[in-house]
Amino acid sequence: MNWDDMRIFLAVARAGNLSAAARSLKVTQPTVGRRLRTLEETLAVRLFDRLPDGFAPTAAGQELIPLAEEMERTAEALHRRRASLADRVSGTVRLSVTEITAQFLSDHIASLRERLPDIEIEIAVSHRNANLSKREADLVLRECLPDQQGLIARKLGEFRYAVYGAADYVHRHPMALTEGRYQASDWVGYDEEHAYFTPQKWLNQKLGGRAAVVRVNNGIVLQNAVRNGAGLGVLPCFAGDKDSALVRVTPPLTEMTSTKHVIVHEDLRRVPSIRAVMDELIDLFKREAALLEGQSRARTSAA
Repeated sequence: MNWDDMRIFLAVARAGNLSAAARSLKVTQPTVGRRLRTLEETLAVRLFDRLPDGFAPTAAGQELIPLAEEMERTAEALHRRRASLADRVSGTVRLSVTEITAQFLSDHIASLRERLPDIEIEIAVSHRNANLSKREADLVLRECLPDQQGLIARKLGEFRYAVYGAADYVHRHPMALTEGRYQASDWVGYDEEHAYFTPQKWLNQKLGGRAAVVRVNNGIVLQNAVRNGAGLGVLPCFAGDKDSALVRVTPPLTEMTSTKHVIVHEDLRRVPSIRAVMDELIDLFKREAALLEGQSRARTSAA
């Protein structure tokens, strides 16, 4: 049985039509139709009723779906475990991270590559959890622990946040140095679509109904806007403390901590290249713990 044909069958069963199945598989619609006909000829059975509003599995098709899904799981497991047969620390390791974590990693990517010169690193920035079972990524760095079987998580460290402003802005707006900052100062924050971000949820409570005067959907843009005097903003300490144009106007916010974990599929944790990157990430977060937690140096301008 050709797995590619079964993969096409599953895609059509899930999508209900050829065009959507083709998009999900990144092939042409004629290819999907041709491979589906080949499968039906091989099995000598009609798998779908061609209806005006789409494709509906026949009784034979319904019976085939769980068998095809079992083949899919086996194919995915083989794809994952193929990498574990390698005995060299080389190849490509793909990381799925949020933008703040990506910003931190990009500051250290050169040293990581020096330690692992035969490994190529891909950093995919996304707020969606990559599917490790389908090898959408090799490692996921996230705050939430996984609730899916077969995944293993290891705590890396904690990101702490504080309020920052440009030195000139703080000088011109002395209320920024007091608790009155939440009503007296301009603020840069995230837009409504990203209101669920931990810093934005905290800021919304502090502002008490006021809206940030500048709203963005990207953490680096937020930091640039604060640096250029658009207002105060909540930034991760590793980014704000290293920026000489910024002044920290609060201590690290104890009520806002983001604990990061590295998550790997159990079939991949012993792959030499993936294991090596995991170990380097664990060491990196340990070395930079003081910076991440806002304890590396005192930049607070107000009690």
